[in-house]
Amino acid sequence: MLAAIPFLTRLYTPEDFGVFAVFSALMSVVLVISSLRYELAIPLPQSQKSASRLLVIALAINLVVALMALCIVALFRSKIAEWAETPALETFLWLLPLAIITGGTYKALNFWAIRNKGYQKIAITKLTQSISNVLAQMLGGVSGVGGIGLILGQVIGQSVGITRLSKGLSIRNLRLDTSRKHSIALLARYRKFPKYDVPAAGVNALSAQLSNVAMAVVFGPVAAGLFYLADRILAVPMSVISQSISQVFLGQAKEDIASGQFYKRVRNVSIYLTAIASVVSILTMVLAAPVFQFLFGESWHASGLFASWLVWGLSMQFIYSPLSMVLVATERQGVNFLIHCLILSLKILVFIVSGLVGDQLVAVKLLSLSLVLGYGFGLFVVIRSARNFDISKCSDT
Repeated sequence: MLAAIPFLTRLYTPEDFGVFAVFSALMSVVLVISSLRYELAIPLPQSQKSASRLLVIALAINLVVALMALCIVALFRSKIAEWAETPALETFLWLLPLAIITGGTYKALNFWAIRNKGYQKIAITKLTQSISNVLAQMLGGVSGVGGIGLILGQVIGQSVGITRLSKGLSIRNLRLDTSRKHSIALLARYRKFPKYDVPAAGVNALSAQLSNVAMAVVFGPVAAGLFYLADRILAVPMSVISQSISQVFLGQAKEDIASGQFYKRVRNVSIYLTAIASVVSILTMVLAAPVFQFLFGESWHASGLFASWLVWGLSMQFIYSPLSMVLVATERQGVNFLIHCLILSLKILVFIVSGLVGDQLVAVKLLSLSLVLGYGFGLFVVIRSARNFDISKCSDT
């Protein structure tokens, strides 16, 4: 996907990317909670029949949310576009309910495939999604349709994913397997997902997407497009590496806790990640602006300037994310939620101040600083938690 960006930036303007960034942010926040997180429960029941009912429940709730979104779009699309300082968004918002249907359906089917150990199908689906997405977006760019080409590409990619994952799944059998009484029992059985996970996931998604929308609200769609590219180029590879480290770290946590080496592991991993992040940050600070201009075109030079400052905040996030598994291993997930609430509050404060200052680059610098402070505090909490946990384990023995 990233390999196609140098082509897309020559087919679409920063304003097109800005419209797409705002639309994508709205869609992402809604999609995280569009099935009330019941899709996460699909792999859990021992009974295949209960799992299929949970699949139907997730799809049904997602459909209801999509219909609610359709009503909101019909009534308030002009107000939303006006609030986001993105006039073109008014027309494109009609695609939001469709995006919620395709995205939510894909999520539910993905967890159904995980339950049935269809890992190869999932991998192939992700590849075909990416290819379909890029091809559709490039076709839209060549056709000169503007920002809607980027949005349609994403919707088409999600639709292709649904087609592959739903192969062999009989809608008729799902309908026959569904009983109202058992569905109500399952809703009650897994009620902790909407009760606890929806607020946490909602805050995380809002925190992740706030910057894209706020850049448009405060500075307009062109600034949002420039910021979106900088954020995506830096965040995507960092996220892939961070998730891989998280999985290894969490898998090793049980053994480290048993051996009393948990704090030592956390300390060593934090030093290792800090060293990587420091090198990446320094290189990006020096090279981002000319490299962005060379790869993406002259109109994206400012995006490189954004990246040269944003990298410091994203690097701190890169360090914190794998180590936040400490809070999972020590059953302190609530602390992680509070840290993300703090970061969200700092971001809101940044854009309030930025609106008064009226300078895009200052906004990016302040945003990066807020990430350094927020995730830096989180890192302090994580390391302290690991140390205290080791001490308490030693005391117990």
